Amino acid sequence: MLSTIVPEPAAWHGPSLPRDRYLMPFPAEVLGELGSALAELRRAPVPTLLLLPEHFPLAATAQWMRLVRRQLDEGPGFVMLDRLPVDAMSRDEAIALYWIVMNLLEPPVAQEWKGTVIYDVRHDGQEYTQDTRAALTPEGLEMHTDSSMGEAPPSYVSLFCLRPAQAGGMSIVSSAAAAHNYFLTEHPALLHRLYDVFYRDHQEYQAADAAATNFRPVFAWDGGLRTRFNARHIVRGYEKTGRRLDADGAEAVRLMDAFLADPAHRLDLWLERGQIQLLNNRVIVHGRTPYHDAATPEERRHLVRLWLRAGDRRHFRG
Repeated sequence: MLSTIVPEPAAWHGPSLPRDRYLMPFPAEVLGELGSALAELRRAPVPTLLLLPEHFPLAATAQWMRLVRRQLDEGPGFVMLDRLPVDAMSRDEAIALYWIVMNLLEPPVAQEWKGTVIYDVRHDGQEYTQDTRAALTPEGLEMHTDSSMGEAPPSYVSLFCLRPAQAGGMSIVSSAAAAHNYFLTEHPALLHRLYDVFYRDHQEYQAADAAATNFRPVFAWDGGLRTRFNARHIVRGYEKTGRRLDADGAEAVRLMDAFLADPAHRLDLWLERGQIQLLNNRVIVHGRTPYHDAATPEERRHLVRLWLRAGDRRHFRG
């Protein structure tokens, strides 16, 4: 267990975080290299899933992405890349460039058992239930880390905005390190509980032979802080097992959720067309406000999500 205060820049509180700590404009040289890559793809198209950065001369882009990684691992844990000139290209071309750039960070992996790697985050207008993957609805998303119940969560999560919502849909990010500091100073006994396991609902996109629930801690320490959090999945995990969440566990989860969602600690961001939000999924907890979509499908909110994870097999289970 980590028993010392995590300093800035890893532990931050949203209202006091300067914009230049996380906003990273695409350098002109990088946009030039990506423009050349796009021109080559137009001359000789290749399916997006087959594209690799080494297929193109991207020295400046690779160097810039090393700076991006440093911000993710040693800085605030998230960045906003501003932005790809999507109005000058087709949707498929924009996704192809996004794919190439993200591959410079870590390899994209499957985001559900059936193998979807490029994931469209949008509501198609269909009815949904509490078992529907929440990203596919217009509802607000609770504070969470992606695949908090999974066998191999992504190291990084990226969201590429092709079209924002007609209204709402603000992205929310919070520092898990700041939450850890809060428990260490204010509720040390409950911090110990967060390092113990909680049952979690696995949701419907897991493998067919996966158990209905599993158990994972919220915090872990292996030389670096690792976080798995989603209060709703924990509550439903206990409901599905018929077990009772102990009083300390329930209070720890409640306080964790309240801290992360508190405007005094979180940062609310508009993700605009062409921007890419990148999160270190081990130290950043994120959510979303509800949104209202346009009536026509082509004008609906549309983000493209990638899960990035190196040193592992690319299927969902790792």
